[in-house]
Amino acid sequence: MYICKLLENRILSDYNLYNMKILLRYKLPFARSLVGVLILSLFLLQTSKLQAQTPWTLDSCISYAYEHSFEVQQKLLSIQYKEIAAKQTKMRLAPQLSGSVGQNFDIGRSQDASSLISSGSQAATSIGLGLSMPLFEGLRNYHQMQADEIDIRTSLYELEQLRENIELNVMAYYLQILNRKEMLQIAQLKETISQEMVQKVTLLVQNGKSSETELYNARSTYAQDRTAVIQAENNLKLAKLELAQLINVPNPDLFEIDEVGEISDIDQFLNHEMPYIDIASVIQNATTNRGTVKAAQSRIEKSQKEIKIAQSGWYPSLSLYANYGTGYYYSYAQNPVFPNAPFFNQLEDNSRQVIGLSLNIPIFDRLSTYHQTKIAKLQLQDQQLQYDENIRKLTKEIQQAYAEMIAAEANYKAAKEFYEASKISFEYEQVRFDAGASTQFEFNEIKNRYNQAHAQWVQAKYDYLFKYRIVQLYGN
Repeated sequence: MYICKLLENRILSDYNLYNMKILLRYKLPFARSLVGVLILSLFLLQTSKLQAQTPWTLDSCISYAYEHSFEVQQKLLSIQYKEIAAKQTKMRLAPQLSGSVGQNFDIGRSQDASSLISSGSQAATSIGLGLSMPLFEGLRNYHQMQADEIDIRTSLYELEQLRENIELNVMAYYLQILNRKEMLQIAQLKETISQEMVQKVTLLVQNGKSSETELYNARSTYAQDRTAVIQAENNLKLAKLELAQLINVPNPDLFEIDEVGEISDIDQFLNHEMPYIDIASVIQNATTNRGTVKAAQSRIEKSQKEIKIAQSGWYPSLSLYANYGTGYYYSYAQNPVFPNAPFFNQLEDNSRQVIGLSLNIPIFDRLSTYHQTKIAKLQLQDQQLQYDENIRKLTKEIQQAYAEMIAAEANYKAAKEFYEASKISFEYEQVRFDAGASTQFEFNEIKNRYNQAHAQWVQAKYDYLFKYRIVQLYGN
């Protein structure tokens, strides 16, 4: 049954393989399996190719809106940027190797191979290789790597929240189309009844059983109902355009939704016993698993790591270094005491290797580490306050949504009873009018009441369905 699918978490994916890897690597709730993501990606690609021929379901609208959302694409780019930053942090633990080559020409007086300054031009070539590697920096890099991972996870939770917002917005516009579709059917039914009334009154006038005034009144009512049909058609077209623009469909003129199947499935769902919702369980689940809550929790974890990062400035740092250097000297003024040795001989004779450890002990850094730690602790308190506020607001939102759902359910049941009673009353009135036991005025009055009841019932149906879906989404 379609409505049951609405009550499940939807598996979302991105066409970009890199973005799918992100979703799978961090095990988001909506990225449950590689097979599911790949299958859905192929389905979405096929859907985008056939969008002009195939009616859109609610699932396909939500998926398409997610894939083409500017905010989602921006968030995915942000995640890629943060992953690159995390890799940079990890590479700080690796040794750094660099080489150097230099060439000098000394003209006039220069330093010879014996390090004495003498007259004569000379050329010197130097070659060096240096290596440095941090051994201990107060665990700064270790805590920074953890903070980077938490930052990426926070962005993924924010991405999940974007998905939920997109789902709700698309659902609201989609249900609006279905609502206006049924409102159009109501208007068309009303027009049909008015048209039949014109035909009946015309026969009565021809048989001398009614007046011309009654005929003009019937025609006036028919014209009014015809105008209502045109207005309902325009409302439906506008609703389809709004949804097409919301999900960024490139050609809204070809946009059509699967109206018949959706309405049938919704009616089938509403005709069954309304499922019970435990509001306490919904609140518990939402305040534990919702994207906004998890993102707030991740920000607290990151703030805790930032305190550790700031405190690392109080610890000594130890690093390993190694250097290799050599050179070649050539004197243009021939010196029999120090003749120019062959190039490769000089490279071997002049080579020098150095390896050592460097220990840096902080003594006084003008209280920089102290103040950075204080700032990090204040940021942690701010994140904790924001987390508490998110829980309070979320609880209030759920309680409000639940109260609105209960009210909408009661309104739906009352509207349904009013509609069923008005329908029976209208059917009896049709029999009475056809038998000549009722006037056109009485018939129109009961017909209008029946149409009003029908419209109220349809409006209450979609209002309840949407508010039920909001509460259900909190509980998923």
